[in-house]
Parts: sequence; C-alpha cells; structure tokens
Amino acid sequence: MGSLPVADSSFVGRRREITQVSRALSRARMVTLTGVGGVGKTRLALEVAARCERVFRDGVWAVDLAGLRDGTLVARTVADTLGIPDRSGRPPEEQLVGYLADRRLLIVLDNCEHLCHACALFAETMLRSVPGLRILATSRQILGIAGEHVLTVPPLSVPDPDRLPPTAALMRRESVRLLVDRATNGTPGFSVTRENRRAVAAVCTRLEGIPLAIELAAARLTSLPIEQVAGRLDDRLALLTSERAAALPRQQTLRGTIDWSHALCTPQERLLWARLSVFAGGFDLDAAESVCVDGEVGREEILDLLDALVKQSIIMRVDGEGSVRYRMLETIRDYGRERLAEQGEMDQLSSRHRDHFLGLAERMNAGWSGPGQVAALARLRTDHDNLRAALEWCMRDPDGPGPALALTAALRYHWCVGGYVTEGRWWLERALALSGEAGPARTTALWVAAWTAVNLGDHHAVARYLGECERLAEQQHDEVSKAYARTMRGVDAMYRGRVREAIGHLQEATAAHQRLGEANGTLLSMVVQARCYSNVGDTDRCKALTERTLALSDELGERCWHAYALWSYGVEAWAEGDTERADDLARRGLSIQWEFNDAVGASLTIELLAWIAESRSEHVRAARLMAAAGVIWRSIGASAAFRSPQTSELHDRCVRTVRHVLGQEGCRAARHEAERNCRTVEQAIAYALNDCRPRPAGG
Repeated sequence: MGSLPVADSSFVGRRREITQVSRALSRARMVTLTGVGGVGKTRLALEVAARCERVFRDGVWAVDLAGLRDGTLVARTVADTLGIPDRSGRPPEEQLVGYLADRRLLIVLDNCEHLCHACALFAETMLRSVPGLRILATSRQILGIAGEHVLTVPPLSVPDPDRLPPTAALMRRESVRLLVDRATNGTPGFSVTRENRRAVAAVCTRLEGIPLAIELAAARLTSLPIEQVAGRLDDRLALLTSERAAALPRQQTLRGTIDWSHALCTPQERLLWARLSVFAGGFDLDAAESVCVDGEVGREEILDLLDALVKQSIIMRVDGEGSVRYRMLETIRDYGRERLAEQGEMDQLSSRHRDHFLGLAERMNAGWSGPGQVAALARLRTDHDNLRAALEWCMRDPDGPGPALALTAALRYHWCVGGYVTEGRWWLERALALSGEAGPARTTALWVAAWTAVNLGDHHAVARYLGECERLAEQQHDEVSKAYARTMRGVDAMYRGRVREAIGHLQEATAAHQRLGEANGTLLSMVVQARCYSNVGDTDRCKALTERTLALSDELGERCWHAYALWSYGVEAWAEGDTERADDLARRGLSIQWEFNDAVGASLTIELLAWIAESRSEHVRAARLMAAAGVIWRSIGASAAFRSPQTSELHDRCVRTVRHVLGQEGCRAARHEAERNCRTVEQAIAYALNDCRPRPAGG
C-alpha cells in the first residue's frame, strides 16, 4: 500500500546517507532533507521510503508539491494522494486527522521550499493529531517546526584530480559511478579507461558531485567524447564564476551546467524546452502539440524534439499502461520558465495551456453520457496539477472572468463525480467572485456551483446559487441551465426530506432535459426521481422509472448513473423480499462503482448488502458490511449529507437489529474484523464483493 513512483533509473551510492536518514526516521517523527537544487534530495528520500515500506503497515506515500503554487491546497493534495475522496466540505486537515487517526504510515512531502510556511503548518497539525504518522520532507530550506530533524544532503563523493587512484579504485567514487551508469544508457560501450580516466575525474570534480549536473553532462556523451565534455564544461564554468561571483559555488556549478546544456541544444529544442515549462506535473504528446505548436515549431517536429530532449536528460519519459507522458525536474522547469519569460511568451503560453485543458474538459462533457467515463475521469485526475495551474492563470487572466467561469464549470464531472467536490466549489466561488457580469458562462457556473453545494449538504448556498442562476437563465433564454437548476432543486429537496416537492421538480426537469436532448440531465433526474418514489413507497413508479433509466444508459453505454439505478432497483427488490435479486443488483452496481472509485455510491450499496444480509439473519455478515461502509463514510466525513431521512431510517433499523442479536461485544468484534481488512475505499468494495473475506494475496 502506498504511492511511491517507479524509479526510471538505478540508484547509485548514498549508503551512508541512507543509513543516516533511516536512523533519523526511527527516532524523529519529522525529518527534513535539505541541500542545493539538483543534489539528489528527492531520490534519496524515495529510496529510503522504499526501504521502509515494511515498517509502516498503512503504507508509504509520496506527495510531490513541485507543481503546486497555492499553499492552501497542501492538505488537499495530500488527501488526494492518499485516496481520500473530496466529498465532505470539511477542511482537508480535519478530514485527514480523522482518516489517519489509527494508522501507521510515512508521508514523503517532496519539494516544499516554495511552500515552506504552508508545509510547516500542515506538518505541525498532522504530527500533533496523528500519533502513527511520520513525515520525510525535502526542501532547500528547513521547515522550522518543533522536533524537526534536519539532514543536509551532501554531493556525491568525487576523486582528487591531483592524486588519481587506479581505474578500479576510481570507480568507487559515487560521482564516477553515476556518470558511468548514466552514460551507458545512451552510449552502451562507455567505460572508464586508462586513457579517459583523467577527463572522467575532471568532469565529476568540476561538477562538484552534484547528481543533476552529472546526469546532464553524461547525456552529452552520445555526441561528444568525454575529453571534449570536460574541456567545454570547464570553459563554461570558468566564465560563469567570473560573471556571478556573488552566487554560492554549488549554485554556480548547477546553473552553469544547465546553461551549458541549454547552449548545446538547437534553437528549436531551446524553444520547446521553454514552452514545455508551462506544464505542471507532466504532459503527453497531444498536450505538447496543442500548446507548443505555432509558426516557429511545427506539429510534425514535436515528437522528434521531445525525443532529443529526453536523450539530453532535459525531460523524462514516463511509460504508463498504454500511454506515455513526459515530465521535467523542477530545477529544469524553473530554468525553462525563466527563458519563457525572457522570450515574452509567458502570457501567450499560459493562455494556450488554459485553452487546451478547457477543450479537454468540454470534449469530456460532450461525450459524458456514453462509454469512456472512467477513462475520461482518470485522464483529468492525471492532469490535476495542470488543471490547477490553468485555473490559477484564469484567476488573473487579462481576458477577464469568462475563461475562469468556463473552465470551472466545464470541470463539473471532475468535481462532482471524480471526487474533488470541495476543491471544485472553492474554485467556482473564486471564479464567481471575479465579476458579477451576467453572461452565459456565469449562468452555467452557478448551477454547477449549486451541484457542488448539494453534494456538501449546504442548502443555503444551493438556494443562493440557484436563485441567481434561474433569474439569469430566464433573461438569457438558457433552457439548459433552467433544466439543470430544476434538477438541482429536486436533489436538494430530496436530501432535505421534502420528497413530494422533489418529485415535482424532477418531473419538470426530466421533461425539459428530454426536450433538449440532454442525456446526462435526463439520466440524473430520473435516477433521483426513482429514489424519491422509493422513499414514499411508490414501488411501481420507482421500478418503472429505474427500468427506463437502465435501458437508456445501456443504449448510450453510460455507466455512472447506471450504477445508481441498480442500487435503487436493488432497494426495491429487497423491500419486496426478493433478496437474491437484490443481492445480484447490488453486486453489479458495486462492481461499477469500483471502476469509478465512487465512495458515496459504494457506501450506499455496501449498506444495501448489509440490509440484505440482516434480512437473511446473517447478522455477523451484516455487521461487517455496515462496518465496511462506515470506513468509507468516515473517510469522506459525509454520511448524513448523502442519506435522505428515509435511507437514514433504514440504516438505523439495521444497526438496531444487528446490535440486539449480536450484543455489544459481537458488534465490536465484527467491526474490528471488517476495519482490519477495509482501510481504503477499494479494500472495502473488494471485501463486500468477496462476502466479507479478505482478498487473496495478489488478487
């Protein structure tokens, strides 16, 4: 369990530092690795973390903060990494404390230097409240909190050029081993010989053992012999030292090496390097082509230029399942952003970056009610750092509030289905506050904001958003927004227990969506309407509407609302005493919810399985299933917001019956057994589908 990235190259040396950091982590709960950029803080932290995995039963989790620019999102970023759905509306720090209370884990906070104050506050809060937590941070500055154990990461060991040892002994120097290891990736025949060992030693010594600088130099060995690399590098660094006498020596060395790598790139490679720095957290070929192509760089050139930058260690290729992405180390990205600003292209590229991700979200919306929902959400989740960067640009966009409203609204499924509802509402509120200008983009953003507020149980905000939305939609003759506003009024009324009122809103909304050809609005309205009929005991209408919903979603290849319709149908089958049919429907729905990692839907469906078990007098299994659902409810902190009063009554009735039969001790034993096997949403779903047995190892 955990989230450590797969290393894309071998780890060289650092035996002494690994021992020091491991020992520090065994004694202190907060350890910070400091050092100059490029010295290898991240690789050392991840290597130590990987070796500690067995010590932490609830995993080792790496949180890369390099692409984050707003310190208020540190806790939310950690929660996302841990897989805690953003559903409750509670502050993420509070949500994390509740989720981690009885867990033992290590969190690696990587690249903290630009968010030192926010990271320090986060670490203090978590360490004070979660006794089983340890934090390993990397930062060019210390965080400065009580109990922080600081270790400075030194450069790799280098040879003494005035007293060169024999070739075999030279290879014992860490910097030499790193140079050779990286050089052989691009030049398989490279090795240290009697003829080149002085040049090898000169490169490593001149670069002062800084790993990033050595890797950049090693990349040049595909086109230059080591002797020329040593000579050219020596000239470059001598010039830099005279130009920047005020800089610290190792900062001069790294900067000079990056300058040198930049100078050796072709003009097209340099231009693309700068433009790619607009991406946060990585990018794929489509994104690079969409954002970076213009009259100076052609679309047909991008792939070859990317390959050239990979070979020079400027960017890294990351192979996934059926996909290829690229990323830059933050030091290299910062350098590229400086060049982008010097070229006067920062605003232009930031706008192109925004437009690319706006287009991605809009295409997702257009095809949402068909196949590909899971893949679409996964794509946006992968690019979450880029979405944040695009949104941050929107908030200060010289083009005005329109793009901010458009992008925040376009990401509605990312927010409300993908598990980022609290953050989505935060961005929507910021966008709506930019201007009160009553354009169509604002009208759409208002009903999307209402959807987030419905999910968070904030009924007053729902009324405020929808009041303005309906007024503007009427003025603008915006029938789509009027229909969605009616849907949201229905959903809100259901959660408040006003079921008859909800049915009226949803009947109107369903008819309007169908008239407009809005498949998603139709499905959502019918799903909630069927649930309302169930709540008032109108079984025939509930089943008829659910069958229509399932037929339409089958016809479209839609999965998200299909799972909720299966849940509604399962509840009706259970209420009629057909537990076998109810169990089948619940399991089918839960399997879909597993694909979406849908915490809310999964918890509701697991509870339905518990009600079914209780009806069959399988009280221990019912108790375990209720406990598994409870794990999810606690992880999102939002059970009340997603239960109607009628559903809450069914929940309470099951709890009372099971407690009466098993007693306090029996319930406690069942709960402990379930909680031991259900520490995440995925584990809870697997546990329920596997009849409350732990999944087999490797299953």
